[in-house]
Amino acid sequence: MSIEGRTLLLGGKIQEFNAWRMKNLTTKLEFSGENFSGKSMAGAYLNGVVAKNADFTKANLSKANLVQAELAGANFEGANCQETLFMYADMKEVKLSGADATKANFMWADLSGADMSAVKLSDTVFVEATLVNVNVVGSDRMGAHLKYAKLDGTVWDDKH
Repeated sequence: MSIEGRTLLLGGKIQEFNAWRMKNLTTKLEFSGENFSGKSMAGAYLNGVVAKNADFTKANLSKANLVQAELAGANFEGANCQETLFMYADMKEVKLSGADATKANFMWADLSGADMSAVKLSDTVFVEATLVNVNVVGSDRMGAHLKYAKLDGTVWDDKH
């Protein structure tokens, strides 16, 4: 990734980053292991980003585009993921505990082995997503659209 795009994103200049991104759609965004803890990336065009094991703890990712992102092992604990697009994302073993995923879209995403405990799910889409062996303790499945989702080994708490 170019230094310009990296500097704009890490500097919180999301509008400028998105303008740069639209001109550089084929550029691979590599952020594996990066620390985005507490940063605001609301509305950022991060589609196709590689951010394995990145730290998004308490980050604001509302309305961000993470379609087809490689996020395995990333930490989204306490993050604002409202209306975030995670479609087709590789999210194996991610930590989403305590995140707000209201109206987020995880369609076709692979969340195998994820920690989704106490995640706020309201109009959250998991259509055809893979949720195998996911920790969902304290998360309310009534707010989740789970049509055709793969749920092997995932046990929902009936109290929620």
